[in-house]
Amino acid sequence: MAASRIKLEPGDVVMRAGDPIDRLIFPESAPVMLSVSTGGSSQDIGIVGRDGVIGWTRLLGEHPAPFTATIRIQGGTAIVVPAAAMIDAAADDSAVVTAVLAFAQRFSMQTARTLASALRDAPERRIARLLLMIEDRIDGDTMAVTHAAIATTLNLRRATVTDCLHVLEGEHLVRCSRGRIVLRDRPGLEGRAGLAYVAADGLG
Repeated sequence: MAASRIKLEPGDVVMRAGDPIDRLIFPESAPVMLSVSTGGSSQDIGIVGRDGVIGWTRLLGEHPAPFTATIRIQGGTAIVVPAAAMIDAAADDSAVVTAVLAFAQRFSMQTARTLASALRDAPERRIARLLLMIEDRIDGDTMAVTHAAIATTLNLRRATVTDCLHVLEGEHLVRCSRGRIVLRDRPGLEGRAGLAYVAADGLG
C-alpha cells in the first residue's frame, strides 16, 4: 500500500467539504477539526487525531467529502494513503471495514456529545472538555493553542474564552502562556468537564 508521511501546520485545510475524497489521512500528532457549513458560516463538529482517519466516508461509499478538515490547534504529522489503495485493502480484508465502522460510530457519538454540550453547558465546561480532547490526541500535556482557536472551535467570543481560562488557571487546572496551555490537573479538569467528556477511546 503506497503511503507517505506529511507535515501539517496550523491553518492547513487537508480536505474540503464537497471535494472528491482521493486520499485518506491518518493523523499522528496533529489534531484535526472537522466542520460543516451552515448558512454561509462553518461550525466545528468534532476532532480527529491518532484515534481515527480523515476521509473514512470514502470507504463507506460516499465520494464527496461531507466535512472540511482543518489544522486549527497545532501542527504535527499524518500518514496519507491513496483512497484507491484503501478501498483495495478493504476489499481484501473485512477487518478494515469493521475498524472504519467502529470509528464512524464513535465519532457520531462524539458529535452528539458536542452538540449536547453546546446547548446545555457553560463555557468553562465546554473549554475544559475541548482541552481534554486535545490532550488525548497529542504527546504530553502542553498544547499549542490560542484563545482565538478555542473561540472559533466552540463558537464563543474570544473575550469569553480568556475569562474562562483565567478561571481554570485560578483553580490551578491549567497554566496559560502566549500560544500555549499546559494541563496541570487532569482529574480536576475532568471534573470540570463533567459527563460531556469521554476519554479518547470513546472519542471525547
